[in-house]
Parts: sequence; structure tokens; C-alpha cells
Amino acid sequence: MSLINDALKEARKAPPQSPLNPPAPLRPVPAPAPSATIWLLPALVIFLIIAATLFIGWSLAHRSARPTIMTPAVESKPVFAAQPVVQVKAPVPPMVNTSAPATRLEAVPVPAVLPLPKLQGIFYSPTAPSAIIDGQTVRTGDPFLKYRVKAISKSAVTLVDRNGQATVLNMGN
Repeated sequence: MSLINDALKEARKAPPQSPLNPPAPLRPVPAPAPSATIWLLPALVIFLIIAATLFIGWSLAHRSARPTIMTPAVESKPVFAAQPVVQVKAPVPPMVNTSAPATRLEAVPVPAVLPLPKLQGIFYSPTAPSAIIDGQTVRTGDPFLKYRVKAISKSAVTLVDRNGQATVLNMGN
């Protein structure tokens, strides 16, 4: 054991020795190059948003004049404009002679008076308004029974007959 103690004392007295080949300092590891997937996702999201915006704008600009849902017209303030007044006269029943007993029934012609058409709904668009009258969809200028559709507003449809007499159908009629 004295040999070991002697060697330890000697090692303490001797100057420390440096290693012959010191290891090289560690180099910093370069950061990995950014991959394409980092910017691809945000670019794709932005592209989809722009495409959806353009599609919605195009479809609103070129939409059909026929909406898929019919909503009843909302009462609005009345528009006072000079329009001809249409008076509908009730048919007069034929006179039957009741003083003499009738031996057989005779067919008496009754004048055919068509009731006014029923306005059921209005699809208003400034460029292509349409309306539903007696279950038929009409647009401005279309023929309807003995009338022609003159104008369609937000709350009324104006029909003109062959004589030029105008009839206004409102949603309340």
C-alpha cells in the first residue's frame, strides 16, 4: 500500500498533463431547411376563400329569376300613382216570366264574366320580376288569359286587356 501512496503523492506534485490530441469543439447544427408544407396549407386556405368569394359573387350576379322559396309579400307603404280604376259589375240575373206556367225549362244564356285572377305570390327582382297568378308563373310582357302582364312591383301586378284597360292585382285580393 505504500507504493500506491507514493504514486499518488508524486502525481500531485507533478504539473497536470494535457492530452495530446484535444477533441475539436462541437460545431452548431444548422437548422433544417423549411419544407414546402409549411407555406402550402395557408396558401391553400387563402386560395379556397378567394375562390368561394368569387363563386358566390358570380352566382348572385347570374342567378335565375326564379327563387326556390316563395315567401308572401310583406305589406309596404302604398305607392300613390295615377292608375285607371277598374270597376267590375256583377252579372244581372235574367228576367223570368213567372205569370205563365212553364211547361218546359229553357236554357237561358248567362253572360260569361270571368272573375279576376288571384295573385298568389311575387318574386321581386329589379332585373327580372315574376309573379304567380292562379298557379301560373308569369313575367313582365307574358300573356295571361285575356290579359298581358304590364308591370310587376313589390306588392302588385298590373294586367292590361286587349282594349288597353289596366287591372291591378294586389296581394290582399
